[in-house]
Amino acid sequence: MTTLGMPAVFPAVHTVGTAAEPRVVVLGVDTHKDVHVAAVLDHLGRLLSRGEFPATTAGYCQLLEWARHTQG
Repeated sequence: MTTLGMPAVFPAVHTVGTAAEPRVVVLGVDTHKDVHVAAVLDHLGRLLSRGEFPATTAGYCQLLEWARHTQG
């Protein structure tokens, strides 16, 4: 699984929760020729959400939109 290193692109995915108790999550993307599989894990490695997106320009846009709104 390849981890994206663009925290500015995914502000809602990297830190969610309340100010008193922030929760760090990780977005990972497993890239393939025709489809990319993305997963959001919490700080303990538990799967919070998973999505599959076509390896196209439209699919990349869908993945980014999904990542921005995924909070587990």
